[in-house]
Amino acid sequence: MCSAILVLLASILGGYSLARYQFKGKKLVLVSFLATQMVPVMVILVPLFITFGQIHLLNKLPSLIITYTAMNIPFCLITMSSFFQRIPVSLEEAAMIDGCNKFQTMTKVVLPMMQPGIVATFVFAFIGAWNDLFFGVMFTNSESAKTVPVGLSSFVQKFDINWGQMSAAGMISLIPVIIMFAIVQKYIVAGLTQGAVKG
Repeated sequence: MCSAILVLLASILGGYSLARYQFKGKKLVLVSFLATQMVPVMVILVPLFITFGQIHLLNKLPSLIITYTAMNIPFCLITMSSFFQRIPVSLEEAAMIDGCNKFQTMTKVVLPMMQPGIVATFVFAFIGAWNDLFFGVMFTNSESAKTVPVGLSSFVQKFDINWGQMSAAGMISLIPVIIMFAIVQKYIVAGLTQGAVKG
C-alpha cells in the first residue's frame, strides 16, 4: 500500500511534467524510463542486496517499499503522462483566467477528470507489489517483515506441501484485493478504455 501511494504521487507529478512541459532531453527521459522496463530483475538484485545490507534495511519492510516504488514508477509515470495528454490544456487556461493558480487548477480541474487514470495506475502499482515473491524472499527472512506471497510459500515444505492451510491462507489473502476491485471497478474500466475511438 505504501509503495503504491508513493508511486501514484510520483506518477502524478512526473506525468504532468512530461505531458505539459517541453524541456531539453525530454525524449531521452522517456526512452530511459522505457529502457528500465527491459532490464531483468536479476541484474539489479545483487547491487540492491549489498546496498540494503550496508544501510541495515535487510529483513525490514522499507527495503521492499523502496524496491517496489523504484520498479513501478517508470511504467506508471509514462501511463499517467498519457492520461494527462488527453485532457485539453484549454481547460487549465480557462481555470487560470477565472482566478485559479497552478495548484488550484491541478486539484480542482485536472485531478477530478483524472480519476479513472489515477485509480488504474494505483491498482497496477498495488498489484505489482502485492503479488511479488522474488524480492520478498530475497530481502526478508523475519516473520514481522514477510509479505503475503512469502508467507504462502512457507507452506511448501521440503518433503510435503500443506495444501489445506495454503489454500485457506490464499483465499484470505484475496479478500483485500477483491474488496478493492469491487470498490474501484468502474474507475478501472473507464481508465483502461479512456481515449478509445468509438465506432
